[in-house]
Amino acid sequence: MRKIFFPLLTIFLITFSGIIQANQTVYGSKRDSNHVLLVYDSQNTVEQGEKKIDTLQRMLAGIGLKVTTIKENEYQKGELSHGYQGVITMINWEQAQLVNPGFIKDRDQYDGIKLHIGEGLDTTEQQQLQVKLKTIYQQQLILKDGNSTEMIPFVDRMDVLTGIPKEAQRYGELKTQDKDQQSYAYGIINRNQGYLPFFNNTGLGLITAGKMIATLFDRQQETKPLLTIANVTPYSNLKMLDDLSSYCENLGVPFAVSTTTIAKNTEMDAYKRFTRSLRRIEDRGGVIFLQAPVIGGATVNNASELSELFDNYLLNLAQNQVYPVGISARGFWDQDQVLRNNALKKANYWMLFPNKKVVYLKQDNQGETSSRSYLTLAASGFNKIKNQEDVRFAMPIALTFNMPDSKVRLKNLKEQIHALNFTWQNPAEDFDSKIDVASSLIAYQNGQYLVNGKVTEVKTVAEEKSLPKPVGTPALFK
Repeated sequence: MRKIFFPLLTIFLITFSGIIQANQTVYGSKRDSNHVLLVYDSQNTVEQGEKKIDTLQRMLAGIGLKVTTIKENEYQKGELSHGYQGVITMINWEQAQLVNPGFIKDRDQYDGIKLHIGEGLDTTEQQQLQVKLKTIYQQQLILKDGNSTEMIPFVDRMDVLTGIPKEAQRYGELKTQDKDQQSYAYGIINRNQGYLPFFNNTGLGLITAGKMIATLFDRQQETKPLLTIANVTPYSNLKMLDDLSSYCENLGVPFAVSTTTIAKNTEMDAYKRFTRSLRRIEDRGGVIFLQAPVIGGATVNNASELSELFDNYLLNLAQNQVYPVGISARGFWDQDQVLRNNALKKANYWMLFPNKKVVYLKQDNQGETSSRSYLTLAASGFNKIKNQEDVRFAMPIALTFNMPDSKVRLKNLKEQIHALNFTWQNPAEDFDSKIDVASSLIAYQNGQYLVNGKVTEVKTVAEEKSLPKPVGTPALFK
């Protein structure tokens, strides 16, 4: 009998270990640690749901994650088995209910990281999070994160959690303003699952959500914000720009400028004045991000023209000793195959702005990331936060101010910069940026600019650089 028992036991153990190994292959080694699936119910443009999706996509890029975005009713059964590290359910319309049983079943059985944002946390999700759901009505809430606080917009209703396990991590605290002074967790993480009752596009809510999401996906870091002057163009008031950059230098504040440029008439005096102003910014410790143009009459067939246009931009600037450290663009550029591959991916440092006038050439909703991708936040969004100096960031953040167009706005901008008591990021200390342009490589490392590996000195009087000559491109982008 013993002679029969041991061979059978051996066969059983081999078979069982094979099953375990198969599961490890499916749910472990084949899982892409940099890729998440974002599933949303509705864009709900009335409540700016599409902007929340855009902000979340840019945030995920900021913590180094690729993101595939699909609408819930378009989800195909089995999609979650394609190697995602995690799945995010985003509810933008509280009246709508998830209607795709294939998605709900796959999500319930999925053993990777799961995050639910918004209403509609179902019974299975509550059980997996080990919490209970409570709905509160007609409340004016204050969000507290550390020493920082912000009053959030009045809510008609909100789902909050009770019975949260002691071992769960809490992010932020929501306090009611009624006599009872109830308090609820804003975001929680329990094991590999998380929940946020809402998602804001700005302010303390966004910063706190960012810390929670970065931690959930094991991407947390403490970063300093990059002060950024946005919407600079060759037609900006260059005297004001020069005044502003001088002010930042004297204040000891490192900064960045996001600017558009031109591809034609670069021999004109106006262009020379523009590049001279940018060189002074570089000389004062500032860095330049090349801002993507507005899309005109381009189509998916104009990919090569787009690539050539960016090469022309960069070559013309470099020939005038202006060396961009990265590319800035609206978030939708990262959700479009043509725009991403022929423009953004020329640089390893990105700065992604909120969407505006979205025009796709080949939308694929396959957002990628880079060595460093900045999530831009308007500095004005911090005006309602108390104890701003205690705010902590968990990903690369560009705190943006619009280029002023009057003396009054310039004065106000200087006062705003002075009032924000942040320790700003210094690009000279930790930038390692690279941009591929035609057959050349522009880099910025340890506070030095390099062209094709050789250190180059920025002078206020430009010297002609030996680089490939730009070629003409059609006016499909402006």
